[in-house]
Amino acid sequence: MTISTTSTTLASDDQTPLMKQYNELKAQAPGALLLFRMGDFYEMFGDDAVVAAGILEITLTSRDRNKPNPMPMAGVPHHSVQGYIQKLLRAGKKIAIGEQMEDPALVKGTSKIVRREIVRILTPGVQFDAEGYEANYLATVTTAPGSKWVLTCLDASTGEALVSAPISLESLNSELRRLSVRHFLHLTPQLDLAQFGFSDSVLVENLPKNYISLEKATEVLRRHYELENLGSFIRTDSGTLGLGTLVTYVLRTQLLDRLAHLRLPEALHKPKCLVLGGNTAQHLDLIDLFKIVNQTRSTLGTRQLKNWMFAPLRNPAEIADRQTAIREIAGLWTRLGEKLSSYLSHVYDLERIAGRINTGLASPRDTLALGQSLVSLRSIGELLKEFQAPLLIELKQGLDGLATLLGPMGDTIVRTQREDAPLVSRDGGVFNRGTTPELDHLISLTEDGQRWLVDLENRERQLTGIPSLKVRYNRVFGYYIEITQSHLKNVPSHYQRKQTMVGAERFFTDELKKFEEEIVTASVKQKSLEQVLFNEMIEEIKKLTPPIMDAARKIGEVDSLASLARLSMQPNWCFPVIEDGLELDIRAGRHPMVDLAKRGGFVPNDVSLSQETRLTLLITGPNMGGKSTVMRQTALIVILGQMGAPVPAIGARWGSVSSIYTRIGAQDAIARGQSTFMVEMSELADILHHADKHSLIILDEIGRGTSTYDGISVAWATLEWICTKIRARTFFATHYHELIRLASTLPLLANAHMAVAGTRSASQKTLRFLYELREGPTNESFGIHVAQLAGLPKPVIDRAWKVLEELESHTGASGSAAQLHLFDSPKASQQIPFEENLEENLGESSDLEVSPMDQSSSEPHPVLKELG
Repeated sequence: MTISTTSTTLASDDQTPLMKQYNELKAQAPGALLLFRMGDFYEMFGDDAVVAAGILEITLTSRDRNKPNPMPMAGVPHHSVQGYIQKLLRAGKKIAIGEQMEDPALVKGTSKIVRREIVRILTPGVQFDAEGYEANYLATVTTAPGSKWVLTCLDASTGEALVSAPISLESLNSELRRLSVRHFLHLTPQLDLAQFGFSDSVLVENLPKNYISLEKATEVLRRHYELENLGSFIRTDSGTLGLGTLVTYVLRTQLLDRLAHLRLPEALHKPKCLVLGGNTAQHLDLIDLFKIVNQTRSTLGTRQLKNWMFAPLRNPAEIADRQTAIREIAGLWTRLGEKLSSYLSHVYDLERIAGRINTGLASPRDTLALGQSLVSLRSIGELLKEFQAPLLIELKQGLDGLATLLGPMGDTIVRTQREDAPLVSRDGGVFNRGTTPELDHLISLTEDGQRWLVDLENRERQLTGIPSLKVRYNRVFGYYIEITQSHLKNVPSHYQRKQTMVGAERFFTDELKKFEEEIVTASVKQKSLEQVLFNEMIEEIKKLTPPIMDAARKIGEVDSLASLARLSMQPNWCFPVIEDGLELDIRAGRHPMVDLAKRGGFVPNDVSLSQETRLTLLITGPNMGGKSTVMRQTALIVILGQMGAPVPAIGARWGSVSSIYTRIGAQDAIARGQSTFMVEMSELADILHHADKHSLIILDEIGRGTSTYDGISVAWATLEWICTKIRARTFFATHYHELIRLASTLPLLANAHMAVAGTRSASQKTLRFLYELREGPTNESFGIHVAQLAGLPKPVIDRAWKVLEELESHTGASGSAAQLHLFDSPKASQQIPFEENLEENLGESSDLEVSPMDQSSSEPHPVLKELG
């Protein structure tokens, strides 16, 4: 976590005018590294130079190195500054750009210096040149009644704005860990930021309490969105204050009056979408799942597909519409799919291009990419006419309208702009011939000047009859016609003498003089004219921002559908039937990541829950037996299915799931003052408070972070609450075999276990995991077998078997055991000698035979590590 604080200026008793100017700019950007333009470099001084040099791995020099305390100094070339800026932003730094506002060549007088101003402030969450589909959120938190909090996020580069409902502190913590927050504006002193565990790449900036009032925030948003009432989009004053703060911050740092590409705010959790619990995405490795299923061809599609995965649908009819569209694209893939993919691959990131255009940061390459993308709209719309799925017809109609509106602009850009457009518009070379007659003339002068001189030379030789006549140029005398002494008698009268040479004379003509005047200024005039034309183009594009943003969404949706169509062609993937009700039936389901990693060697499993007979499945079995995998794959199949995608199974049907809550594993949260068990209990509390009967709950080893009796008690009470109060579809994995008896007393609870081949005894050394979910309970955990497999010393394993015998001998039929202190000295007859030759004993652990899931030598997926 990088804390942005007020920066101090560079103190000096004898400041030069340049350093005085530097300090003045530095004071205008508290907490920022100042990139101070000096000719061809952006320079940094003092602490800024030291920090930047370390991050950028550039040479740290010094200014006034002959003085006792020379000032540190570091610089980067202006033509490649973007790469350095991105590296600083990734390190969580705030950057102010101090630009030259005058041409140094025009600044006269030794006492004058070039005027400089801060033209922009960039931060990890307020930037416009980032690549890829990931969001870069600027975020803030405001207070809400009832000890609640409202989280607001803004991605300035794409215009996305998210506002949460009032949420608890625990939910806020989960959301901040889930979202790609890069810059956090701290408005509420009562909020302890240490508990959030922000990484070093996240910039945290403290804002004054009076940064903006609710009234001012409301006014900013009304003016920005041109709406009198925002109640349909932001439900609380806290949300209005939060979003108004973010928008105001962006406008101030970018020196802008408006962000035309800013979208209307959306709910952080959309009402029509499946809700993922605070840590569900992390528990289920959703990022890894996304990387596997993503086959989009554009950044817009990648961003949209990720949104679908992290916010699946709930309405069965909407899910079915997506499935129908995906099926049709897959069915016509050979004839139309590859062509559609080709068109989509020519669409660039319209959202971020629109962001750069509306913040004055667009380059000619951005506008060219925009033009090529807009031309592709027409082709995509035409191709969609071949499909009959209602969703594809709706998209086709939308794209047709947008192509009519945006197509002419796309055609103009592609026709007028050069394909090798420069990165900076002021460098010229942006437009083709034919853009304007004036530009054509200037291009002819600059590009065809040499040819004109050759033509002039040939023409003058013919007119004068002087075969040795030459048209030449030098820096001192400019352009001239050179004629040797022997041909001076043939010099025409309109030639004007310019210079006498040994053996030759140099002349000029009015035509050549005019050419010289034009050619000298043509390059400057061309660049100036092209800048004017480029600015005019930018202004015309700005007017089309809303339809461009609309087109971006629709293209992203088409690309996402095409990506899922490719996925549906995988063998043994099917489309589930999703309806109302609480059933869940998956036949031969597979974990998508593990299945693809094992290339067909995965053991599939059937899973069945019924609102009539069993809604909660209590799963027992050994560690490494596959309990977590079966539960995870069920949740992943539900997520895939409800985003409209095919699933890895031969058949699946379930009632729509409203939310998925998981508690699988836990980590210490030392920074938040919480132990592993506290994290586990906090996650469990969130689940038990928010899950409803339409939820899917995945719980793994509840209660294992405390004493055996405490753990069993918590797990027991949790099962009772779920089965009698929530009555949601639940998978509950445990090693507390005492819980299996609850199946006879709790409604809708059934036992299941992960099968193994082997016997739990000290003499039995063969154990094979079958990874099959079977009906009924198991009373064996095979923990000591697994410990032996892990390589514990043989004396420790032998002692463990002896201790287990002692514990079980003190256990009655009720399952309760007398307390046995494991490290009390046993009776002499029970003592087990530790052999001296431990290396030999450790080697014997290899006698244990285990059937692993993956016998390949490649590095396993993280999920495989759990399975051995």
